[in-house]
Amino acid sequence: MPVERVYRGAEHPQVSVIIPSWDGRRKGHLPRLLAQLEGQSLRAIEVILVVGESPNGRARNLGAEAALGEFLVFIDDDASLGDDQVLEGLIAPLREHEDIGMTGVSQLVPPDAGFFQRCCARQIPRAISPVVDQLQDSDMVTTLCLALRRDLFERIGRMNDRLLAGVDPDLRHRVRQAGLRVAVVPHAWAYHPAPANLGALVRYGFKKGAFTAWQYRFARELMYDCPEGHVGRFRAQTSLPYRVLRKGARFLGLLFALRPLGAIYEVAYLFGYVNGLVRRW
Repeated sequence: MPVERVYRGAEHPQVSVIIPSWDGRRKGHLPRLLAQLEGQSLRAIEVILVVGESPNGRARNLGAEAALGEFLVFIDDDASLGDDQVLEGLIAPLREHEDIGMTGVSQLVPPDAGFFQRCCARQIPRAISPVVDQLQDSDMVTTLCLALRRDLFERIGRMNDRLLAGVDPDLRHRVRQAGLRVAVVPHAWAYHPAPANLGALVRYGFKKGAFTAWQYRFARELMYDCPEGHVGRFRAQTSLPYRVLRKGARFLGLLFALRPLGAIYEVAYLFGYVNGLVRRW
């Protein structure tokens, strides 16, 4: 079975943590994450692992179907948690604020990241976001580590199970369309590894570009703008010419700012996008 309940901290868990993973290890990241979850201060949890299912929206939906908790927490299999109170910090605003629909954490580079990874994180889009001191509306709530009520998840139609890219923005948009806020919680963060070398950076950018092109070809109506930083108000959808001009301006800005890794990412993204436009999926 691809869906496995690997941990239950209480007979009747309040929170179901769902982790999709292609191989069940993710280069050793996943076992570390599972150990961190068992050490969380919030004990009434269960951890559900979904292995070998794709796209990741489908994998997360399968995990949600097996969930017992009132709240769902989705975490990427290569994430690591900032401390033992992350889950408690995610769930508290959902209990206390009726207008909060989805919560997430800030995203940082792992403490053991090398010089190249730290440079990448500063130069590629949406790789890091600052830790906040108070609940703050933000578009930087991603499946790196996010939470929402299970009844809301069902009401807005779950995750899109056919998208190769853009699952996070689509979910955030539908939460906002339901009249609820999407917010980053204070003093909570998770770590996400940046590309470790030049080859990994190029592959990362190429893949991002190709998947974005797939979405432009096959699910254009579900493409949403994704501003950097903790921004709560923005235009959800923009035109293709606007996005092209913004990409060009970003590339020139990276060159003038002498940020070569960001420029390399943008070039790889462009080649991936062209490939995605012409390839047979």
